[in-house]
Amino acid sequence: MITLAFLWSWTKLTGLAALAVVLEQILIPGFWVFALVAGITIGLWVVITAALLREWRAQAAGYHHQLTSIRRDRS
Repeated sequence: MITLAFLWSWTKLTGLAALAVVLEQILIPGFWVFALVAGITIGLWVVITAALLREWRAQAAGYHHQLTSIRRDRS
């Protein structure tokens, strides 16, 4: 089951990517330049979506990574 935190992160990411593509369409007059920039944007969206999904699956499997402080013996 997809958690709400994952779904919210993915929704924000997708909304920003869609907004970026719309702004690119408005600001870039040439078709091929727009296609290149939109392709890069969509490629980044796919990579970040895959990373979010991988992180969600890792947490669902019980893996939790965290930064811990290393304590030194002061004796």
